[in-house]
Amino acid sequence: MKTTPFWWEAAEPQHGERGIDTGDCRILIVGSGYTGLSAAITLAEAGETGIMVIDAMRIGEGASSRNGGQIGNGAKFTPAQATARFGEKRAREIMEDYAASMPFMLGRAATLADPIDLDLCGSVVGAHTRKDMAKLHELRDRLAPEDRKNYEILDEGQVRRAVKTGIYRGAMIRHDQGSIHPAKYVRALANRARALGVRIFTGWRFSGARRIAEGHVARLVDVQEGASADVRAERMLLGVNGYAGPEVPWLRRRTIPVQSYMIATEEMPFDLLERLIPGNRMVGDTKHVLYYYRRSPDGKRILFGGRARFRNSTEEQGAAGLRRFMEHTFPETRGVALSHAWHGNVCFALDFCSHAGRMDDGIYYVSCCNGGGISNQTHLGHRIAEHMLGRPGTDRGVIGSHFPKLPFYNGTPWFLPMVGTWYRFLDRSARWFD
Repeated sequence: MKTTPFWWEAAEPQHGERGIDTGDCRILIVGSGYTGLSAAITLAEAGETGIMVIDAMRIGEGASSRNGGQIGNGAKFTPAQATARFGEKRAREIMEDYAASMPFMLGRAATLADPIDLDLCGSVVGAHTRKDMAKLHELRDRLAPEDRKNYEILDEGQVRRAVKTGIYRGAMIRHDQGSIHPAKYVRALANRARALGVRIFTGWRFSGARRIAEGHVARLVDVQEGASADVRAERMLLGVNGYAGPEVPWLRRRTIPVQSYMIATEEMPFDLLERLIPGNRMVGDTKHVLYYYRRSPDGKRILFGGRARFRNSTEEQGAAGLRRFMEHTFPETRGVALSHAWHGNVCFALDFCSHAGRMDDGIYYVSCCNGGGISNQTHLGHRIAEHMLGRPGTDRGVIGSHFPKLPFYNGTPWFLPMVGTWYRFLDRSARWFD
């Protein structure tokens, strides 16, 4: 079993440039994932020059080439919850941001020259309890009639039409969602950015910045050799999500990085997988300790992910937990060999909402995918770039929304094991009383 992402077999992350040109930068973007690259593309398409993207790892080596490849546009809260948190006007704008993310991502994907294995195959949400099933009905019923046609509700006896498992009380199919190959997608974004004149440097870690009259001076450290370089930039953007370090305490106080784990099986009979997950749809569920899974783009493997552990662990430890989850879902997979196991950081906010704007020192940021970042972070990278360009009407919705911080928290989520224990209790007790 390899302890690298399955996705890297077809699209291993690339190295960028190494020799930093400190005199050729007007806009500095930290982070070469979906957020940073999408922002760079929008800025370059608007005619901006001197755009530099830097990353401590290879291009997109963090979450952008490690996730499940599921694309959609749903928020993790209801409009009523958003209204209670943000007020009616801001809540409406935030929900509009989420609704716009999938169409924008598909439009951006259409401009890319490289294949990304895009498949609008649909997605399935399995209901853990009958109470969750009622919430799925409520969600669909709130939609406008023209939108409702993309949502199909299956009762408990119909679930096996969408996914052959007995663990759900019902399900909802969304016909307007689907999947991509995440590592191919981040590579295609990088190639598009470079074709527009964006320069991407890897192996350079951002270690802080100081403000000057003309913008900021960022200190970059060579990961391999330890040398440092100061880069002046008129504008700066941090798109580091779950990889924010102590050099950005403002973000660290507001973001909760969580390791998410995935496994890939060896190739299995195509007919068996077509019975287990018909139509190669993406699947997730409503549990607190959720499962998310899919087939590989060629349909021959199961890729299974989830919060197998709530403390930093090895790939092997994560794989052991995910195997139990997978066999619980599909008893037919018992004894199947695993080919890959890996993990990466996702990033949560206390209110489960994505956030973007400017920090107190004037540096722009986008943060917190909350476990659903492909289309959302692509869109927010574009949105924050428009804001950086000074376009009117961009300070709305997610941008500039209240970003709550946790008192006495410094960015190290020491409480996650306790949260995990509580979430597991909630999931078990919900079924006991169901």
